[in-house]
Amino acid sequence: MIREIIAVSLLFALLALSLFNVKYIENKTDILANEIEQAHELYQNGDNEGAASHVEESLNNWLSWESYSHIMLRHSEIDIITGAYFALLEELEGDAKVTGASFDALIETLNDIAKKERITLGSLL
Repeated sequence: MIREIIAVSLLFALLALSLFNVKYIENKTDILANEIEQAHELYQNGDNEGAASHVEESLNNWLSWESYSHIMLRHSEIDIITGAYFALLEELEGDAKVTGASFDALIETLNDIAKKERITLGSLL
């Protein structure tokens, strides 16, 4: 009977840690997405340099999360997000007009991480 109690306790601990991990990822991606939204607002107001600076700060924030993200996230997702940051920065530093879709693409990519990490019935089975 003690083995069963220990096994059930471990399962509940794993579930609790998984829920904590999902909440942590959601909070972090929300912060990063908000930073990109602020950069988009700056760009719309004509402050290209401020927008680029804001995106760079968000990128540095993303890169500072590397020790956690390389353990907990898929490496393909990390590469996609990092690439999206650099693509947006390249557009902001270029002469062509940056569309809202460029900002939205990065925000959606960040939000996809949280969606994929959420616990669903399908992920449990």
